[in-house]
Amino acid sequence: MHWHGLDIPNVMDGVPDVEPSPNIEPNSYFDYHFKIVNPPGTHMYHTHHITATQEMMGLGGAFIILNPYEDNFINHDHFIMLQEFKVKGLEMGEVKKGTYDIDPHTHDFNFFTMNGRCLPYTTPLTVRYNENVRIRLGNIMHDAHPIHIHGHQFLVTASDGNTIPYNSQLIKNTINVASGETWDIQFKAHNTGIWPFHCHIPHHMSNNMTNPTGGMFTTIVYKN
Repeated sequence: MHWHGLDIPNVMDGVPDVEPSPNIEPNSYFDYHFKIVNPPGTHMYHTHHITATQEMMGLGGAFIILNPYEDNFINHDHFIMLQEFKVKGLEMGEVKKGTYDIDPHTHDFNFFTMNGRCLPYTTPLTVRYNENVRIRLGNIMHDAHPIHIHGHQFLVTASDGNTIPYNSQLIKNTINVASGETWDIQFKAHNTGIWPFHCHIPHHMSNNMTNPTGGMFTTIVYKN
């Protein structure tokens, strides 16, 4: 297991093909031990052995170092992992119940997910008016995803777990999250309603090219 973006000892870095990290065989285990020297921020972890298969099967997640002082100003703190998969056994334009295998070696993906789910099964991000919201975006897989917010502008506050000085922060409404990147964005909830938050690549807003809207798509929902 590779601890993405963390400055740790070589033997704990998790790339057994080229460094002294151990390869964890089936029915075996290994305890990783390291002291965190990085500043607070958004990082990830993922497999780094037989990567083309294991990583594209979704073996990874978030590793977040919290800052208790800064986090006092954030009312909602979300992490969203962006992933894509090729589900085998479905014709283009077809979605039906069943159990299907994933093809990790293809470049042709038909399902695009946020935290492992496609719309309508993604989890809405609930907020209240005037709250401060942070969304941490991570991507360990193949494609880049331009993530777009409706009804708001956001500040880009951190890149790859590193805080961006306030005077250098950009105001945007779309940010491209390439493979291997994390970005932190923040916005003030000032515009009540139900607002889309999604990848802006049109095909990535569908489930196997079917209607209605699906894919790498969720909503920001005001409670009041």
